[in-house]
Amino acid sequence: MVDPKLLEQLKTASVDERIAVIEMLVQSLKSDINPGVAPSLETTTDSHHPAFGFMKETGAILGDVLTPVLPETAWEVLQ
Repeated sequence: MVDPKLLEQLKTASVDERIAVIEMLVQSLKSDINPGVAPSLETTTDSHHPAFGFMKETGAILGDVLTPVLPETAWEVLQ
């Protein structure tokens, strides 16, 4: 069962603090599965990747984005 005080603390915690708690829980569960592995209590910010924007400025437009690749006669849906 989860301690109600812990739940109240998590409600007011920042996103980074919540992520750190989840990472500790996952490490704890992994150590339960593999008893030889100790859970890591310290998290590094280098291991966090942003959820959005990580592919920014990596794409390129290689052709006309308005004209279809195939003519309209080739599309069964339009016939």
